[in-house]
Amino acid sequence: MTKFSKIKQYFKDKDERNLLKHIVLAFGIKGISLFLSLFSMPLYIKYFDNSEALGLWYTILSLLNWITICDLGLGNGLRNKLTEALAKGEKDNAKKYISSTYISMACIIVPIALIGVGVLALADLNSFFNIDVSLISKKTLFKAVALLFLGVCLSFVLKVINSIIYAVQKSSINNFLTLITSAIPLLYVFLAKGSDIEKNLISLTIVHIIAVNLPLLVATIVAFGNKMLRDCTPSFKHCDKETAKSMLGFGLRFFWAQIFFMLLNSTNEIIITKLFSSSDVVTYSIYNRLFTVVGSLFMLALTPLWSKITKDLAQKKYHKIQRTNRFLYLLSAAAFVGELLMVLCCQFIVNIWLQDEAIIVHYPTALAFAFFGGTYIFNVVLTVVANGMADLKTQIVSYGIGGALKIPIVYLLAVGGAPWSVVVIYNAVAMAVFCAFQIVWIEKRIRKLVNTNGSECDFNNEEIK
Repeated sequence: MTKFSKIKQYFKDKDERNLLKHIVLAFGIKGISLFLSLFSMPLYIKYFDNSEALGLWYTILSLLNWITICDLGLGNGLRNKLTEALAKGEKDNAKKYISSTYISMACIIVPIALIGVGVLALADLNSFFNIDVSLISKKTLFKAVALLFLGVCLSFVLKVINSIIYAVQKSSINNFLTLITSAIPLLYVFLAKGSDIEKNLISLTIVHIIAVNLPLLVATIVAFGNKMLRDCTPSFKHCDKETAKSMLGFGLRFFWAQIFFMLLNSTNEIIITKLFSSSDVVTYSIYNRLFTVVGSLFMLALTPLWSKITKDLAQKKYHKIQRTNRFLYLLSAAAFVGELLMVLCCQFIVNIWLQDEAIIVHYPTALAFAFFGGTYIFNVVLTVVANGMADLKTQIVSYGIGGALKIPIVYLLAVGGAPWSVVVIYNAVAMAVFCAFQIVWIEKRIRKLVNTNGSECDFNNEEIK
């Protein structure tokens, strides 16, 4: 059989065709998103007309990303459990998983929202964000941060729909929702008339809250009105205490993996703000957007594979998982080379992208970001496979150690005169170490599954967790 015949035979499978369709759609939607992302930087620069204010905005958003882990892994836990239940035709379990997750999420988020606003009211936010009161007053900064915090809390409950959409193998819908969320603030800053910095901050805050929550609300209404999920509408009747406890226990593993990953990779802006300056965050954002483009494409394109791997595991199609994993290694290596080649033309790209606001590229910094971008790509691939198999031990240990050591090591290097790019270098090295261990672990697990040929391995067996 020729290679072309093998490929053709592969995509005769309905699941594989569905996977390919959503990957293609993901690339198309992400292409539009990347255009918007690149277009947004000069617009935001003009909107605030102050590098410190813009750096503050990016720092606040990066910190809010931390709040997304407060679901204790319930979203990701639902994704795996619901995928398994649907693959096995267990409709009653699907109803219990969905209802228990929604109600558990609401019970978790309401007290977090109330306590969080109280803490923010007592905190000296200007000192924390290293922003002068003459630029943004304490009252305005508290109002902006509190509103954004409450908006993100609301999105927790609404974002459960994302996990459900992933579980039913319709990931491109989530990509479309993300595109809308990105487009709404961009459209606003494009159309907004000039004002002072404080009014601009509050206005953009309100727009951001609407952009995050409105698409999720609409998607939720449409999804549960759909034939596939009409019988799974969340209700107290189908909320089960034991199911909720089981989901929380299962989700906690995702929670710890998430929190340690955030500690490692989502603290860059605040560390740069505190150890260097908020204006350096803008420069960091320029390099970061440029060199994480390929990684972002990989993350979006490979998102459907998470649930697909979970489904293959439930149906004991271990050879499919092995074949997919090997193919992803080759793609990752090619993308890594692409990241390194991007260094050669990054000044040309920046000049076209930012025009009058273009920075002078510092090539050692660009090389550090290319290395980071390459390790990030491998990280995406390995994490998708591991999460699909609910195998999170390596992530928890590696991210935990890397995150714990980050602040003291970067602080010592900064005190010693290192530039802000040392933050990125640290991340790249830490992720490279993780990737090395994760490759060995995944290969070992998949080989064991293939060799047993499903004779002793079950989806819920501790042996594959």
